[in-house]
Amino acid sequence: MADAVFPTQATAQTRYISLFGTRTRFVIMVLILLCLTSIWSNILAFNFAVICMDDDDSELSASLNGTRKTHFTSTQNSLAMSIVAIAALLGNFPIVQLVGMVGIRTVFAGLGILSAVSTLLIPLSIRMGFYYFLAVRFLQGFAFAANFPVIGSFCAKWSYFKQNGLFVSSLVAYVQLSPAITMPASGALCSAFKWPSIFYAHGAVSLLLFVTYALFYRNSPQKHPFVGNVELKKISIGKIAAVDKRALKKVPYGAILKTPAIWAVWVAAIGNFTCVNMMFLFSPVYLSKVLGFPVHSTGITAALPPFLQFCSKLICGAVSDRLTCLPEGIKFRIFNSFAFLGSGTFLCVLAFMGDKHKDYNMIVLGCAAAMLGATTGGFFKAGPVLSKQYSHFVTGNISLGITITMLIVPFFVNALTHNTLRG
Repeated sequence: MADAVFPTQATAQTRYISLFGTRTRFVIMVLILLCLTSIWSNILAFNFAVICMDDDDSELSASLNGTRKTHFTSTQNSLAMSIVAIAALLGNFPIVQLVGMVGIRTVFAGLGILSAVSTLLIPLSIRMGFYYFLAVRFLQGFAFAANFPVIGSFCAKWSYFKQNGLFVSSLVAYVQLSPAITMPASGALCSAFKWPSIFYAHGAVSLLLFVTYALFYRNSPQKHPFVGNVELKKISIGKIAAVDKRALKKVPYGAILKTPAIWAVWVAAIGNFTCVNMMFLFSPVYLSKVLGFPVHSTGITAALPPFLQFCSKLICGAVSDRLTCLPEGIKFRIFNSFAFLGSGTFLCVLAFMGDKHKDYNMIVLGCAAAMLGATTGGFFKAGPVLSKQYSHFVTGNISLGITITMLIVPFFVNALTHNTLRG
């Protein structure tokens, strides 16, 4: 009776472990995936909110011809995206260092809450003026710099070696899961309420997720009360035993930078995210202004390509783990080649299709997005496998690919499309 009311430490530990059995690492993986998704969704919400603003009948200008008031010019739209990339680039190296020093629990929780608060402030900042808005977007971008270092650190410490591909593919799939959730959710919010509700909803959900993360996550499986000996032994297989914390903080930058395979991972990241940013940052505008989908259906339609890519990432990650008949290096090359050649081919076809057959356009765009999902068996998996305990640095710098291309792609697209995609 006394144990039921005031359990001993051993009894409490047994109860904790029994909650998830030997699957605590999967529960934490899902929680981190949702947190990563939330940070990226906070950034992407702006891309749909712009369409919602332009379609808002209450925002009619006072001009005699009754044309709608445009909140942002094409240059301002590009700056709103690029400032996120600039902030992420500036934050990348110090955040990688912080993750190596104190772990991801404190760093990721703090930056996630920063992203949530800054998202909640966006409607107010837009009303105050464009430069206030840019300042808030800068905070969103700085928080975003944590995403890939978090993936690298978590997979290095928490994944079972036979499930490394599954863990990596699941977590990097946040890039696709975010638009798959944000686009239809934003469309529903825009139709039911007005554009500020998009930011309020995203910010509130983000805040809830990161408070939960801060309370539940531990930097090491050994320190987590829900992890028992059986799961701990499984996680420790293939790990370098007893790594000195001081040695771990001394990352061998010179040796890493002299490794051609590491540079191949980083170059592949630039190619991957050039395509990803082009498809997902501009798909709402492409569907609305080029293919002519109405605003209320644009959200659902825009979610299809990222959803297909999300599914492709999970499948390819699992297949990569189970394909034991081939060496890892060969598998990396096969999955990477399949992803880039396949996606590039479908995008070339899309470029010459015109806009008369919307359904076929969507099928080809969906195929291009799905093919690119095979990168989870390629460079995404190669990063943590090659760098092992220094994965937070190598995988963290994959984020340079998404931020550099986020900086360049908006200006590149606007230069090529003239007035069509300029918002």
